[in-house]
Order: sequence, then structure tokens, then C-alpha cells
Amino acid sequence: MNLDEVQQRHLEQLSWALETIKKTQEQLPIAPALVSWVRIVLLPFCLWAGWSSNYTVMFWLCIVAASSDYIDGWLARRLKKSSTPGKTLDILADKLFLSVMLIFLARLGAVNALLGMIPAWYHIIVVLGLLVVSWSIKTPVVAITTSERLTIIFSYVLVLAAAGTLAYPDKSIFFKITWVAQILTPISVLLGVISYFRFSRRLIQRYMQ
Repeated sequence: MNLDEVQQRHLEQLSWALETIKKTQEQLPIAPALVSWVRIVLLPFCLWAGWSSNYTVMFWLCIVAASSDYIDGWLARRLKKSSTPGKTLDILADKLFLSVMLIFLARLGAVNALLGMIPAWYHIIVVLGLLVVSWSIKTPVVAITTSERLTIIFSYVLVLAAAGTLAYPDKSIFFKITWVAQILTPISVLLGVISYFRFSRRLIQRYMQ
């Protein structure tokens, strides 16, 4: 097989992959999408509650937002309506909520400034990276590795624990969980960065063969 034939085969494989992704964009599952929007809608209310020192309200709003992250995925699997637009909305809602809340909680002093900003900037950079790739190929791309999922989980734990520390200062359990989550979340961020580098390298090697 000569070089031209190899390049043609790779172009056909890439065209097939892009066409498959585009077909999944035709229908956005309504129910999971509405649940994903809960995090986006609740975010300004969380910020307002925290800024007004209504920390108990902020804590329970964060609980609802974090629960929506599980519910939208469960609904998509239950209804068998997983799609690229749905996954895109899900990860954007996660990244927006987590990055803003981590920065806000660091400002309130509930999270260590450095340890809170590491995952916050990670979430922002991942979104920007996915947007750049999606824009370059004119097709939404969502790549969620195992380490990425772990980072999202630890970030939610950190947000909830920190909000709980503000809402219930007499409950030492929230402070302890916050302290542990502040250590584990940056570690998961490092693993997430490594996993994306490995994913990118495998993807490049696959189409360079």
C-alpha cells in the first residue's frame, strides 16, 4: 500500500467519524438537556446566596446542582438517548458551574486560594481546548477520560464540602472533607492532564500510521 492509498484511507476514516458525529447532532434529548441546564440556571443563585451570606441556601443549591449531574446521565442511559450535543451540554454545564464556584469559594476563604484555583483553571482550559478542536473541525467534540470524570467528582466534593463548611461551621465533618478534597482534587487534575496528553498522542498516532 503506497502513501497515497494510506492517506486516502485515513481521510475516509476521518470522514466517516465526522459523519457519525454529525448524525448524533440531529436530536438533542430534551429531558437530560433540561436537567443539565439546572446547573447553569442555579449558578447565579448560588453566587447571590453566597454574596449575601446566605450560606445555607448556597449549600443546598449546590447539592441540587451536583445531583443534576448524576440525574442527566442516568436519564440519558435510561431513555437510551445519549448524544454528542447532550454530552457537550453536560460537560459545559459541569465546567461552568465548577470553575466559577471554586473561584467564588476561594474568594470567600472556604477553599485554599492556590488549591482551589488549580482545578478551576483546569476546567476552564479543558473547555477552551475542546472548543478550539471543535471549531477547527467544525464539529462538536467531547472527550471525557476516566481521570477527567474523577476530577469532576472530586471538584464537586470540594465545592459541596466547602459550601457546607460555610453553612454549618459547627460541623467539623465538612472542614475535614474540604481538607482532603483540596489535596485529592489537584492530584486528579494532574492525572487528567496526563490522560488528555495520552489520548491526543494515541489519536495522532492512529491517523499517522
